[in-house]
Amino acid sequence: MESFSHNRLLSITLWFMIIFMTGYVLAIAEKFLIPLVLALFLWYLVNMLAKRFGELRVGRWTLPAWLQFLLSGFVILLIVILILNVLTGSISAMIEAAPSYQEKLIKMITELEGWPRFIAMALPLNPITETNIDGLVQNAAAEFGNFLVNIGLIAIYMFFLFMEQRYISGKLASVSPTEKQLNRLSKLLKEIDHDVQAYLGVKTFVSLLTSVISWVIMWLTGLEFAGFWALMIFVLNFIPNLGSIIATILPGIMALVQFETVTPFFIILIGIGTVQFLIGNVMEPAMMGRSLNISPLVIIISLVAWGVLWGIPGMFLSIPITMVAILIMYNFEQTRWVALLLSRDGKLKHESGD
Repeated sequence: MESFSHNRLLSITLWFMIIFMTGYVLAIAEKFLIPLVLALFLWYLVNMLAKRFGELRVGRWTLPAWLQFLLSGFVILLIVILILNVLTGSISAMIEAAPSYQEKLIKMITELEGWPRFIAMALPLNPITETNIDGLVQNAAAEFGNFLVNIGLIAIYMFFLFMEQRYISGKLASVSPTEKQLNRLSKLLKEIDHDVQAYLGVKTFVSLLTSVISWVIMWLTGLEFAGFWALMIFVLNFIPNLGSIIATILPGIMALVQFETVTPFFIILIGIGTVQFLIGNVMEPAMMGRSLNISPLVIIISLVAWGVLWGIPGMFLSIPITMVAILIMYNFEQTRWVALLLSRDGKLKHESGD
């Protein structure tokens, strides 16, 4: 019994050391690893789209492999260019408009201070008073500039990933001593591919739907930079839980500093909040089914942990990384119990007959 306790304590200590060292390496290698992970993500998207183009048929004719990849790469590149154009134009216009927004914000605070005392005390005036809109926009522009610097490095990584792609199957066969282990590895990779595709497909659809409906609400209300905020809503919805809240609040703040009355603010806040709630809590779970059988607590912890390590890119990647980690741990006897603890109900989807 004493020997068992000692071995158990040694095992737990070893796991904590491994987790600590892994986190330390991820943190210090952030500038190198984030572009690499984003390149892997884009490389995967190109392959996923190429597979979809390969399913297109005209009679017996299908697109040749080189054309599948060319079309998928073109689609991804077009989307990236459109996003960069929207961001560049909107941020430039916001920098010019920031001083006028700051004046409106000060005027709004002055009016709030004239309200009855019990109402003014209930309002969070300190954060509003200390808000520097020009500084916020400048910081956003700086972050955008840093991202543009990394695009070249991401492109280089992607180039070498495509160069290596043809050799992946042969390498997997070489590192698998037996056919049984090769089949097991192939099955694991197929499960990862299926789950990540299901997550990305559903998340992209619901985020796009939320973004379009929100844009209609903002456009009808007359909110400036409605296209930019719609893009932000689409992107932020990929951050679990927290993203949808931020995506609802930011256009509302914009309405406060733009309009003379609070009516547009309430229309935008309630309208977008309702859309987020209905799509996020009704449509998305119904479409996702059990393909994302991860504990909600684990999702929050993963979001915070990756956010601390890698900032906003880490938040975007937190769920795919967690999904892959759970599937890998499940396929090894020593770590299967960890995967089951991280699941929503103690079972992975293939155990439940789904």
